[in-house]
Amino acid sequence: MRIDVYDFDGTLFDGESTGAFWRYCLRRRPSLLRFLPEQLLGGLLFLMDAQALTVAKRHFLCFLRGVDAEAMAQDFWSDPRRLRRLAPWLRRAPGDIPFAIASASPAFLVAPAARRLGADVLVATRADPRTGLIRGENCRGEEKIRRLREALGDFSVRAMYTDDPVSDAPLLAMAEERYLVRHGRVTRMD
Repeated sequence: MRIDVYDFDGTLFDGESTGAFWRYCLRRRPSLLRFLPEQLLGGLLFLMDAQALTVAKRHFLCFLRGVDAEAMAQDFWSDPRRLRRLAPWLRRAPGDIPFAIASASPAFLVAPAARRLGADVLVATRADPRTGLIRGENCRGEEKIRRLREALGDFSVRAMYTDDPVSDAPLLAMAEERYLVRHGRVTRMD
């Protein structure tokens, strides 16, 4: 299968969705501050060992224990201010090849936005929306390719869109066309 692949944070969404979602939840439920010590511990672990990103993310997502994350995610993506930051540059025409979103953000958070954008496939970090526990690996780098193969079988990449050429280097290497997206501006990398 031939697909286009889009990173999510910084690419389709002008910003970092997990942090924005946390701030959104915190404004609605200030009691989530009780999870801050555990979140700070995760940040400290990450600073001590950059390989511990999955562990740090799990600690950060502990705040999900205090909210109905799936319902909050639906509300989060229904806000018109946020929707304006969701790929205003994306122009898909009928008959375009399928497109996939490959993101390190939690799948439950990206899924409502992926539906709005009409994505055919979503691969993202599998985080339990009730606990924040991550099942498997954080979906970045080579893991994005593994997860796309899991979802699609054999595939090739016509175009890859990202704001982070370092983290997405494995997918960029597979792509016929490569695009850098920064604050809604798309630039061909070739």
